[in-house]
Amino acid sequence: MEFVLRNMTEGIVLKKLNLMKESLDCCTCEHCLLDIASYALNRLPAKYVATTQGELLSRLDSLEPQYDATVMTVILQGAILVKDHPRHE
Repeated sequence: MEFVLRNMTEGIVLKKLNLMKESLDCCTCEHCLLDIASYALNRLPAKYVATTQGELLSRLDSLEPQYDATVMTVILQGAILVKDHPRHE
């Protein structure tokens, strides 16, 4: 069995950002979306897993309503920052 480290928070943020991008009041080009994701990931705790079982347990934790609300809040904060300070023309 091959072990791979994976930050589950990254997948959760990217999935949630993809679901929210149409409702964000900012540019949603790839560069801006990656800036928002970077902002969120730098403010949320990393959830690294090395096994299938660990991945499953981490996903279960991420389904808690409070965690979901926290992820959404940080993504919205990132969108506001990107809207106010886009890094492109």
